[in-house]
Amino acid sequence: MLLSVALLVSLAQASDVRTPVAVVVTSKRPGAEASSAKIATRVYDVLKKENVGDLLNDAKATKELKASGFSDPKSCQGTRNCLTKLAVLLGAHAVVIGVDVGKVGKTLAIHLEAIAADQEKPLASLDVSSSIDGWSDAMSAPIVIFVRDVKEGLRLGKDVPPPPPPPVVATTAPALSDAPTKTDLTPAPKEEPLVVSKKDSGGGKGAVPWVVAGGAVAAGAGAVVLGILAAGDKAKYNDSLVTLPDGSQGTTLSEADAKALASSANTKIGLAIGTAVLSVALGGTAAWLFTKESKE
Repeated sequence: MLLSVALLVSLAQASDVRTPVAVVVTSKRPGAEASSAKIATRVYDVLKKENVGDLLNDAKATKELKASGFSDPKSCQGTRNCLTKLAVLLGAHAVVIGVDVGKVGKTLAIHLEAIAADQEKPLASLDVSSSIDGWSDAMSAPIVIFVRDVKEGLRLGKDVPPPPPPPVVATTAPALSDAPTKTDLTPAPKEEPLVVSKKDSGGGKGAVPWVVAGGAVAAGAGAVVLGILAAGDKAKYNDSLVTLPDGSQGTTLSEADAKALASSANTKIGLAIGTAVLSVALGGTAAWLFTKESKE
C-alpha cells in the first residue's frame, strides 16, 4: 500500500516537470571539437549534481535523435530554430541544452542555451569567453547559475497568478442641508517651503553609474563572444570551398548546410555589431554620470 502511494506521488511530481533534459553538442567548428565534448560533459555533471532528473548526455541524445530521423545535431550550428526541432523530436516537454563552442587562436567562445519543446523563449542562456586552458575556472560559477535557471524553468504550470485587485471601499456622500454655514475669512497661516538638503555621503558614487558601467562591460563581453562565433562560422565555410574543374568555386557543404551556416554567421555578426554599439553607448553614459556626480 505504501509503495503504491509513493509511486503515485512520484508520477504526479514527474508530470509537473519538463523531461527529458538532453545536453547536446550543437555545432562543429574548426579546432573546437575536443573542447565542445569536455564542456558538454561538464554541463551534464552539474545538472546531475543539482538533482535534475531524466538526463541524456550527448551520446544518448544523439543516438535518440538519429533514431528519430535527424542526421547530426552538430549541423544545427547553434541556431535556436534547430534546437527547438531537436527538443520536439525528444518529447512534447523535452528540453535541449545546446553546447556551441567556437575557437579563435587560443580563445574559446562558449554559448549554452536551453530550449524547451513547448516554450517559445529559451529557459536560460550563457555566454563565456576564455582561454583554452582556463575555461573550467571561467565557467565554474556561471554554469551553476545557468543550471539552476534551467532547473527553475523545468516546472510546468507554476506561473504566479496576478495579484487580486484592491478592494473597492464604498463611500457615502454627505447629506445636503439647507442650513446656513459659517464661512471663515481668516487667511490661513503661510507655510514655509520644504527645503530638502542633500546628505553628504562622503564622496561615494551612486548606484546608477555603476549599474550602467556594468551593463557596458557585459555588452562588450557579449559582442566579443558573438564575434568569435561568427568568425568560426566563416572559417568553416572557407574550409569547405573547393575549385571545380571548370575553374569556378564551389563548396563541399550541401545547399541547406551552406545556407544555414551563412544565416548563422550573418545573424551573429549583426548581433555583435549591435551589442558593441550598445556597449559604447552605455560606457559613454556611465562616464557622463560619474563626471556629473564628481561635480556635485
